Amino acid sequence: MRIVVLSPHRDDAALALGLTIGAWLEQGHAVEVMNVFSRTEQAPFSDVDSLHGNDRVSFATAVRKREDESWVKLYQGLPGRGRVTLSELNLKDAPLRLHCGVDEVFREPEPTEKVVLKIKRALEQSRAAVLVLPLGVGGHVDHLTVRQLALPADMNVTPVAFYEDQPYSALEPAKVEVAVQEGALAAGAPLQAWFAAEPPADMAAAIKRKRRMALCYDSQYEDATADTIAEYSAQYEGRERLWTNAAWRATSFVR
Repeated sequence: MRIVVLSPHRDDAALALGLTIGAWLEQGHAVEVMNVFSRTEQAPFSDVDSLHGNDRVSFATAVRKREDESWVKLYQGLPGRGRVTLSELNLKDAPLRLHCGVDEVFREPEPTEKVVLKIKRALEQSRAAVLVLPLGVGGHVDHLTVRQLALPADMNVTPVAFYEDQPYSALEPAKVEVAVQEGALAAGAPLQAWFAAEPPADMAAAIKRKRRMALCYDSQYEDATADTIAEYSAQYEGRERLWTNAAWRATSFVR
């Protein structure tokens, strides 16, 4: 199966789906992670603030690309024939696109024509068998924009799953249920919880692996946040929960 995961930024797919993607690769699926708003100057735990303003975007964007690549390398040597690839739409993230501060990105989406066309065109060219989208936990405008624009026209036909955005779900778990309801409303149908695999035999090892994935993005997160993200998967026995439509559950993709 060809699975396309839309990641609003470089790190969203890894933080929310790192273990799930590993399970899919072991099952032989091909996974494309499509980074949407990949142009940024947000790399707070790097040297970006010491640079001239004109250099910050290129520096931070390059740092975060390397972090994404280091995450993908963690899958090398896994059993199974699946493969994960990275693609990017090279769109500006919210602070650059909307000329706002990082504390002003939690707002309703108002996508520009460029954003709409680029996301729609990329999806048309992706040849995805199934789509995996952000649920929008936390209300970040980039996440909501991706969810809004990537929803297929007919949810009765296209298999779609939504992931629980991190670190928002881990830091504010009460917001997950609200996002599930909003996602169901956007999808026009109820969503049901779903897992890619049975609980691993060694849950502690799975949580450790998830923490290692989070720490690939050390320009974004400190150890304490990586710990919180990793421990969030403990409530699912070392897995990550997705929310799926009926078409997803009806496919042979479901184990």
